[in-house]
Amino acid sequence: MSDPPSKRWRVELSLEDKIKLIKESEMLPKPTLKMLSEKYGVGKSTIWDVVRKKSAYIFSVLKVT
Repeated sequence: MSDPPSKRWRVELSLEDKIKLIKESEMLPKPTLKMLSEKYGVGKSTIWDVVRKKSAYIFSVLKVT
């Protein structure tokens, strides 16, 4: 029998990391989701979710300061 698939570790990005990620995603030349996911150690779908919800994260930073 084959081994069961290994379980992925849950990685949670801090708010500071999410803001950095959003800024990097807007740079030119535009980095790919794969490049960003490898840099931050999370999946491509997580990168997409952070970029898609950028206004909420930026608002929370403004609210804190």
